Amino acid sequence: MKLPSYRPRPTYAAPTYAAPTYAPAPTYKPQPKYAPAPSYGHSSYKPIAILEQEDVHPGDGTYSSKFSTENGIYRSETGVPVPGYGKNAYGESEDLYRQEGSWSYTNGYGEEVKVAFVADENGYQPSSDILPTPVPTEYPTPEVDPAYVEPQPSYGKPAYQPAYKPAYN
Repeated sequence: MKLPSYRPRPTYAAPTYAAPTYAPAPTYKPQPKYAPAPSYGHSSYKPIAILEQEDVHPGDGTYSSKFSTENGIYRSETGVPVPGYGKNAYGESEDLYRQEGSWSYTNGYGEEVKVAFVADENGYQPSSDILPTPVPTEYPTPEVDPAYVEPQPSYGKPAYQPAYKPAYN
């Protein structure tokens, strides 16, 4: 009989590490940049002179106002109160102003653009050649059935029939 041979197992030793060394964290110190303050100089546009300006408020609620400038802008407006129009959020009666006027300016092509307006209970209503208008069509608007039709009952109203009452003797 042969005896087993015995060999001791190799032992494991944990690795050894050197003690950590700490270095200070690097600091970021950018070099200052010096720049002169921005210089804006003089404005590149010329102020537009007001040639005429008039505001009249006589105290009876009416007013008129107009102004014009040297670059072709013009506005004129008059307003007259229409009493008893409605009530405000606090229930107090509120007057409506009927305003009429016009304004104009010179466009980039050198053409004068004019707009006349009325503002009253129907809202602001401008009129001018520059405003778009609906294109007339040569075909009439077709008749269209309504989108929803109330369904009609397919049966008549049931006749009243009393419930069966059994008779006992």
